Amino acid sequence: MLGAATLLAIILACRQESSVGPESGAALGNAVGTGLETLTARLQPRATVSKETSVGDAGAPPLVRVSELAPAAPPEACPPTMVYVPGGEFWMGSPRGGGPREERPRFQTRVADFCIDTYEVTAASYAQCVAQGQCGEPHAAHGACNYGRREDHPINCVDWRQAEAYCKSQGARLPSELEWEYAARGGGKYHPYSWGFEPPDERTCWKSTQSCPVGSFAPGVFGVHDLSGNVWEWTADWYGDYPWPRPEGSMKVARGGGWSRRRESSFSTTLRYSTQPGSWGSHLGFRCARLAKDAVCPFGEGDEAGSCRHGVLEAECANPDERFNGQRCAVSGAPTCPTNEDPVPGHGCVRRPGAPGDDEAAQAGAPSSDGPEPVVDSPARARSPEHDAECVEKQPRRPSAYLVQGGNRSERSRYGRELRCRSRGTGEGWTSVCCPD
Repeated sequence: MLGAATLLAIILACRQESSVGPESGAALGNAVGTGLETLTARLQPRATVSKETSVGDAGAPPLVRVSELAPAAPPEACPPTMVYVPGGEFWMGSPRGGGPREERPRFQTRVADFCIDTYEVTAASYAQCVAQGQCGEPHAAHGACNYGRREDHPINCVDWRQAEAYCKSQGARLPSELEWEYAARGGGKYHPYSWGFEPPDERTCWKSTQSCPVGSFAPGVFGVHDLSGNVWEWTADWYGDYPWPRPEGSMKVARGGGWSRRRESSFSTTLRYSTQPGSWGSHLGFRCARLAKDAVCPFGEGDEAGSCRHGVLEAECANPDERFNGQRCAVSGAPTCPTNEDPVPGHGCVRRPGAPGDDEAAQAGAPSSDGPEPVVDSPARARSPEHDAECVEKQPRRPSAYLVQGGNRSERSRYGRELRCRSRGTGEGWTSVCCPD
């Protein structure tokens, strides 16, 4: 006869929510004959599928909701200092009509299982790498730089190449933009901040005069700390228009927002910050990533050892007359790629070597796009005081930050020079500059 405790356990188990898989029935059958030895192990929460739309993400396609409990990592999937992040299908970026232009078009892709540092790399860990001769010292040692001062704070004042060198010394690499956003948003949870939906107060390091010790605040869905806030984090990718990363370029992408920021939007998990790989500051740090053991790349291996090739399943085109043709958004009947560009695996349409640029093509009388060139306003600037702290640090004679919009990139650059401003970052249709008072 079964004991009262066993019968009670079976009754409660039968009332579990539908997230328990069908194999749980077998576990219940075994429990009748053998007790509860295997019952607890079998009744694990399952991922559930919901067609609800996340707050602030109206119009999103159906989302896959992961369990509130992060799935257990396969044995030895990740090093002890890293968190296992199970991959899956994911919509990256902001929906049509939402977020800055550089966050669109939103696109669907697949992510391989990967590992990412639980915490931002600390000043103490970086100092060990310097002592071993595998890393170079940070660029500066002024008050807000943590090297040699605050061992448990994130390393900062390092450029992209220094961050890359550290990760390689650990048998890892910088995370791709996709991996970073996937981890920060909680995969299919699509969180606006890495901790969830609540405002940043008491949840991240912001509105501060310096960084905070790593892990000072609660982690996100996968157990990763400080993805939003504390320091901006370098990623592996060159900046380029969605949905593809560029094979090369002049600007790298950083993510996450920093300790000096005072606007909640600075900590959005979709926000992109482009800056030159040689730039550095007390606002910039990093963490490392790598593929999980036995991970399978959905679209093949990437350009860098231990990475996966980028792929795009679908994209939300801005123009209702356009559809994603596997490489880009275009009207029906348009070529796969524009003139002078060829499809490159993992990078979409890429300019053919030796092909004239847009300016040269226009001078030669050739069309520079598949349609009429859009009319754009002349460059104009507006104050962006949330970036003043960086201007004060990097360009003390130009302490005021502005956002320049309108015109093309060269026109915005010329406009900034006329005002004696210096660029701090650029994107599609905008340039951020530091200017004199």
